[in-house]
Amino acid sequence: MRRYRLNPNGTSLIEEEREIPVARTYDVIVAGGGSAGAAAAVAAGRMGAKTLLIDRNEYLGGTSTGALMPLFGAPLDSLSGYMKEVVDELLSLGAAQTGAFVPFDAEVLKQIHLRNVLKAGVDLLLCTWIVDAIEDGNQVRGVVVENKSGRQAFLAHTVVDATGDGDAATFAGAEFQKGREDGAMRPVTIIFRMGNVDMGKLVDYAASRPDQFMSDQTMSFVSFHEGKLRLAGFYDLVKAAREKGELDPECHYLRVESGDFDKRLVMINTVRVYGIDGTNAWDLTRGVIEARKQMDQLIRFLKRDVPGFENAFLMNSAAMLGVRETRHIIGEYVLNNDDVLTGRYFDDVVVYSCAYLPRMEMHSPDAREGAEEDDANRGEPWPRICHEIPFRSLVVKNVKNLLVAGRCISATHEADRITRNIPPCVMTGQAAGTAAALASKQGVPPSDLDIRLLQAALLKQGVDFGRPLPGLEVQHMAHS
Repeated sequence: MRRYRLNPNGTSLIEEEREIPVARTYDVIVAGGGSAGAAAAVAAGRMGAKTLLIDRNEYLGGTSTGALMPLFGAPLDSLSGYMKEVVDELLSLGAAQTGAFVPFDAEVLKQIHLRNVLKAGVDLLLCTWIVDAIEDGNQVRGVVVENKSGRQAFLAHTVVDATGDGDAATFAGAEFQKGREDGAMRPVTIIFRMGNVDMGKLVDYAASRPDQFMSDQTMSFVSFHEGKLRLAGFYDLVKAAREKGELDPECHYLRVESGDFDKRLVMINTVRVYGIDGTNAWDLTRGVIEARKQMDQLIRFLKRDVPGFENAFLMNSAAMLGVRETRHIIGEYVLNNDDVLTGRYFDDVVVYSCAYLPRMEMHSPDAREGAEEDDANRGEPWPRICHEIPFRSLVVKNVKNLLVAGRCISATHEADRITRNIPPCVMTGQAAGTAAALASKQGVPPSDLDIRLLQAALLKQGVDFGRPLPGLEVQHMAHS
């Protein structure tokens, strides 16, 4: 059936009016099934809300699974709520390790998220793109999707945007800041895994050349007892290869993100492609091409120059580009760097999170990561930073019945360097999903919720706020 007419000048198509069927109606729709989206859907489902989770992939977990990000960047003793539940299950299955950072098996994590979503009674729709938001004045009523079944509409009382890029919120007309104030965004990456690595030889080299690695013990360490390692540096080897034109001009260090001694596997997180807008399909394509070019260079470099990799081989690479930053949706409060660094208290706190992070930008858009002048990666050891995230940073400004969770929450570029990490994404997802379910049950916009009611519900779910909250009896105190 004809649906389009080509404009006479050939520059556009005119779409004829057509009806889009409303497939189903829900209490809560979660857009995006990454770390935040999976947590939001589970939380909403467990609260008894009729919930739909939509994702473009064929698996859940997003960056943590499809992009092969191999660890949770937070101390184990700071995790709570659904995040702790997931880690505890990974540990019970022998699929994670403890410590200042928590390496995990991405394939097992996919299965855990899937089981939990289905067990919570959530309807799951995969292989599906969100293409528009349904609005009624300043209120969101649902989303329009496209997939193999065509174009459909789904209605809901509340929508949670956990797409990472804030797609649903943008379709709804929400304000946003893309990247830094000047529009620059952090580099994208492709993580890959090398097999048949001589771990003993690799460790011997690291032990003999401590000057060649980051001084921070959360970034460069070897633990035979725990069977894990993380190495960031190899400065002279990288410099020599770069100066010979064998590595990208902006490659200044090699980052072995995690390793498995028994299986002789390591994850490499070194590819950096700058100047990519993750909301632009042409840019994303260019990013993939350049990232895979850099990956090929790195594999040759590893086998040729790095002790322990002589007989190694590429096992697999990430199924998706690792995008670190795009849109920050503007909420009722914009979390800033001072809030994070000073550990500011918020009356409407819904997330308490800790991490080891430098006090300056780690993945700067300015293309000098790991260079000699990069104090974030070559400076002093990283301090432990604990901070709160207020509910107002999940509530979209001037758009009702819409919440954001994960990488696209309302935060500045500087604050986002910590809030974009997987544990805070999971925690904001749990908070948003719980709030969406409560709002639906009460028939009010999430912005009108009694914050004490939301905080009490999160406490019952094992969420730890790190401090007593006035008026709430049940407390789960975190290690500070």
